[in-house]
Amino acid sequence: MCLLALCVASSVPIARAAEPGKAVGTVTISGVTTPLAFAVETRKENLFDSKRQDTVVVLSDKPLGKTAAEDEIELSMRARTGELVVLALRIDGNKLVNVQMSHKGLSGIALLPGAWFQYNAAKPGVGGLKLDSREFDGRTYAASVEFTAAPAPRPAPPPAPTARLAPTAPPPPPPPKAAPPAAQPKLPPATMSNLDRKSATAFLVQAMMKKDEHQALELIKLGANPNGRDSSGIPMLNWAVMMCQPAVVQALVNAKADLKYERAPGMTIMTEAGACPEAAKILRSAGAR
Repeated sequence: MCLLALCVASSVPIARAAEPGKAVGTVTISGVTTPLAFAVETRKENLFDSKRQDTVVVLSDKPLGKTAAEDEIELSMRARTGELVVLALRIDGNKLVNVQMSHKGLSGIALLPGAWFQYNAAKPGVGGLKLDSREFDGRTYAASVEFTAAPAPRPAPPPAPTARLAPTAPPPPPPPKAAPPAAQPKLPPATMSNLDRKSATAFLVQAMMKKDEHQALELIKLGANPNGRDSSGIPMLNWAVMMCQPAVVQALVNAKADLKYERAPGMTIMTEAGACPEAAKILRSAGAR
């Protein structure tokens, strides 16, 4: 038995090709179908070879606005509030490496292995994507979409400096110097006497979600389990990669976090690190594959 939207998405081909910068199709997330209408293309460093670049095609239901196509963290933060639905396809040559999903109600990023998808492309930024209904981290995903991605807009160069006229009056005196910022309060001394490892894991997830790297690093120093998992079974290293916090990734690697765990067949930690090149470099240096 399947929902009508899923059956249509998985069995009927797209009737018309997308215009440049557009997508034609849908994504279905836990029974909720959303039309995809926009497609932009950008580039990112290859996961395994820093001298090469992958193509990233970002599909969305609404224009990205001022958010850069390569800014996965900002896009995911907007998506989790329901402002956008975003699919980011990482393409190495003609191979689909993974598809990053960002949508309402998702903590972090859902990164689906490319092997799950039927992918065809005339060239990296032009093609079609199809996913029959698959379950991942307690949600179901399906998609059928054609796209012709337009290059992501680049920031405009700063304006050329203009000649200044000589001042007719002396400049005003400089403002008084601001008082130095108050010292940040320090966390409690390094002790685990009142904090069990399960609680430490939950606090570590909260710190990473709040992008509080200082607190996350302190919790790891306090002895938080580097291989602890949240209530959904996601390891701490995967959380640090999803939230793109390289310092936390390095600390967990130093604490002997498992580099070989796969959240789905073929979905290694290096596959998940596609959204965070700095984390990928750390993991690659540590021997992750």
